[in-house]
Amino acid sequence: MNQEQTGTGGITLPFFLALGGIVIASLLSAAVQPTRGDLKGPGFPAITEKGISAHLATLAHPGMEGRDTPSEGQARAARYLVGLYREYGLVPAADSLEVMGDHGEDGPEHDSKEGSFYRPFMREVNAPDPDNSLLSVSGKEEITFEYGKDFVPIHRASGGCKADLVFGGFGIDSSSDKYNDFKSVKVRGKVVLFFEGEPRHKKKFKGEEVTSSASLWGKLNHLNKEGAAGALVVRRAPLGAEEDTENLLDYRYSHARWNDEKGRRGPRQPSKSLPSLEISMECASRILGTDASKLAAGMDRSARPKKVKTKGIVVQLDSHTSRREIRHDNILGVLPGTDADLADEYVLLGAHYDHIGVGPAGRVGCGANDNGSGVSAFLAVAEALAQAPPRRSVIFASFCGEEDGLVGAYEITKRLPVELSKIVCMVNLDQIGFGEDDETSVLGINRNPKLQKVLDRAKRLEKTGLRKVITGKGEELWTRSDHYAFHGLGLPVMFFFEGLPISDNKDYHTWRDTVDRVNIPKVTNTARMVYNTIWILANDDGRPPEPRD
Repeated sequence: MNQEQTGTGGITLPFFLALGGIVIASLLSAAVQPTRGDLKGPGFPAITEKGISAHLATLAHPGMEGRDTPSEGQARAARYLVGLYREYGLVPAADSLEVMGDHGEDGPEHDSKEGSFYRPFMREVNAPDPDNSLLSVSGKEEITFEYGKDFVPIHRASGGCKADLVFGGFGIDSSSDKYNDFKSVKVRGKVVLFFEGEPRHKKKFKGEEVTSSASLWGKLNHLNKEGAAGALVVRRAPLGAEEDTENLLDYRYSHARWNDEKGRRGPRQPSKSLPSLEISMECASRILGTDASKLAAGMDRSARPKKVKTKGIVVQLDSHTSRREIRHDNILGVLPGTDADLADEYVLLGAHYDHIGVGPAGRVGCGANDNGSGVSAFLAVAEALAQAPPRRSVIFASFCGEEDGLVGAYEITKRLPVELSKIVCMVNLDQIGFGEDDETSVLGINRNPKLQKVLDRAKRLEKTGLRKVITGKGEELWTRSDHYAFHGLGLPVMFFFEGLPISDNKDYHTWRDTVDRVNIPKVTNTARMVYNTIWILANDDGRPPEPRD
């Protein structure tokens, strides 16, 4: 028979092995014990296609007029964001009253006594000069019109004149479309009143697309060559926003330039045009003595020029702009963390809420994918996290001016709401609604390799609907969105983007970037992945290292 072997002190080998097994099992158990970031986030189910669709429909509505920086449409979008920040229970940054105190005199009031979600900054742009701009008419009656309600200047169309009025229809002379508003109209030495764009006819011109004849710059250039004294351009409500009661006559600081089929941007506005003002439809009606809205609608239906008697009407106009500092608004809120030891550390989630505005033909760049998709996902993640906050705090930043060179993001980096050392990671959402439902791209892993493990964990944490998370590609886009400003501070960053390459997206920076072309399931799946990523970053004991460059 076999004899048991004994060891030192009379302890048998089986007992030693059993004790060692217990120790090893304990060590293994500790090694595989999930961190708090590996426990599922309770708010995950709140991220739905329905909720994201509702946000997108609001942000990319034509009535937002492309959310240009700055613009009235962008101000409406900002009010929408602030309302949701408040609804979700976010709080203003601790220094918000101080920031508002620097710029609050001409902007929104404080949201509460505790502070404001607005984080304004000043930037020099070409702005209207109300004191030196005017519009009046004489004829059957003398009328002096009101700046901002009836008329606004047109950038680079400065100057003044006083001359007889003629009606110029849509201001188009196009042989290819067999359309000429000036066939029997003499414009030399006259002020020409015309509608922006071109007749909205289903067959003539290019239907839903617009021709080069609709360009305001082309029209003003033609009138200038023909010797016109000035122009009054009648603003029309954007397609899809005709019933929008908030469609105000706001000054357009810039105009969108669309990409063509090869991704090349359209022509810039000329450096100088003849003296011109944009006027409201109501103002046009008072000047012409007829319902201008019905007049335009009739020309839409017929796609034919229309004569309107203007004999005896004399217009005096002055259009002036000047370079000066104008307030711009980032929107920023904080979700306080729940852990006393980690609540003073922060994960920063950002998405730019601006787009490129309205083109010179009156076509709105709705910016549904760029970046209505990112902001809609951003809001869904904010709402979900707010239902059960993580250990660390989360800063939510909606940037303006991304399309102007990341100016909003850079302004945040100049005046961070918390100490730089307290920010664990920055995650950026920009243009996530194009491509296959089950894939997304994430830039930044090349410079922050440790974040790959965070993404891998986020993909496993809860089913997001994503099968493919593309990393290591898209380097040509690295400097082109808001994360880059924070990367420059030495922060680890992740940039969630759509399918690559960007050249596959033929709607990018065109008026076709509308809600119906956004892949809502893809946006929702990406939002879920971002939620898991933020949840891990905001709950782990450790934090990612600084980037490699």
